[in-house]
Amino acid sequence: MSSRKLERLSNLIVLLGLGVVLIGIANRSNVRQKTSTLIRSENANVFERWTLYDPDPNHIWNRLYRTFYRRESRDAHEYGYDELDPLLWEQTKYLLTDPSNRQALTVLSEFLSTHGEKAINDPLKRAMLQRDLWAIFDWTTECFECTKQSANTSASKLNLQTKLAQVIKRLALSQDQIAALPNTYKQAIEAGAFAKAYDLNNRDQSFLPSDLFDPKGPWVALSVRGGDLIAPGHVGAFSGRSVFLIFMRLPGGRAATLDYLKTLSSFRNPWLLDPETRRPMPNPDLPQFPTGTQLALVRRMVLIDANGEFRPTNIVEDIQIRVHRTIPSAIPKGLNLDRNEARDALDVFEFKLSRTKLFAHEDGGLRFLTRTDTEFPLFRSHGIDLFEENSGSFPVNRMLRVSLEFCASCHFRPGVHSILSRERLERVGHPENSDLLSSSDSNYEADGTKAWKGKQFSWGLLQGLWNSP
Repeated sequence: MSSRKLERLSNLIVLLGLGVVLIGIANRSNVRQKTSTLIRSENANVFERWTLYDPDPNHIWNRLYRTFYRRESRDAHEYGYDELDPLLWEQTKYLLTDPSNRQALTVLSEFLSTHGEKAINDPLKRAMLQRDLWAIFDWTTECFECTKQSANTSASKLNLQTKLAQVIKRLALSQDQIAALPNTYKQAIEAGAFAKAYDLNNRDQSFLPSDLFDPKGPWVALSVRGGDLIAPGHVGAFSGRSVFLIFMRLPGGRAATLDYLKTLSSFRNPWLLDPETRRPMPNPDLPQFPTGTQLALVRRMVLIDANGEFRPTNIVEDIQIRVHRTIPSAIPKGLNLDRNEARDALDVFEFKLSRTKLFAHEDGGLRFLTRTDTEFPLFRSHGIDLFEENSGSFPVNRMLRVSLEFCASCHFRPGVHSILSRERLERVGHPENSDLLSSSDSNYEADGTKAWKGKQFSWGLLQGLWNSP
């Protein structure tokens, strides 16, 4: 594509999405990193197991997914198969520079020219592939490498974004089709594959509460005073492509949980000024919830419908459950990895969406994580691409972390003080008494996430490309 054509296309995008596209540009940094990526040439032996969307590894959908989600370490080990989120970081150059950029553009062009969207009609698979590619598109607007203004980087990035947007649009389902997608949590409960309650005598046994979404059950959906989202850090980390919900359950059930939340709302000065750091710290006199209290974080998938509208689904992507088995009395000022009492005080459980299980209609598509399962840090990482920055002195798998242990790294304070949703109001003298409330609107988090996403640069750019000729 000539520079003149690129310029005309860029101008068209700006005109179509100007009202939203300009939001957030001012805060971008222009960090440059010198790294390299090793890419192995494709062959049937290497990629024979990448058959998520079709039994044929060379099917265009498998090759498309593989191009964007497969990463290879310097010791020739591959990663990314059926990962919930792509192994891409803020400083990643993969997909933006050759040869990976050329490979990505080639497979996208083939998909578009052959109308690859018609190769599979299954709404569930179409939903997942759109979701997977939407994550890639948003990453191209947020990574450090994407902020570079050189002609080569801008051209390759724009070509990639344009083709991704076209494929995302072609995969879009109607509003009715999205509404008809399965309630995967309900499917998981009906499958009976997981225990339905926590067992103190069998603490390694994962459980999935059968009554988590029961509006009259023991679990209470949480909200925060002031109209903010309950989990803004999670929403921002995944660029508003998921809706997050938080539930609380005290041992005494729903009535006890609601009474506790009322007690919190009547407590004045939940934060005190630390005389040493001059920063707000949790008030140790804040009423604490009892041992045995459980908290659940639910992540639900969002899609874009055929009209380009933001549509939440009933497909659960991730569930994290914390059981506060004990509650330490001390409130640490910060995390100390050498003495993290939170790991001893919490029993943590997590379920992740598996495309393999979802497409097989098995257990609602959910797989539970064991105590030894590991993952690369994506959420709240430092943005360094572990495949590109690794010097080769040790294998990249040394950077894997134990998934269930990471929860305590963020939620290291005891009991109610571990709920990070409270920390947005952590300033002394705030006029509100408390920030945790029971939620009275089941659609509030979805509506709030939609509003947040609508203000982001990535959404404006996608809408501009979506509506371009």
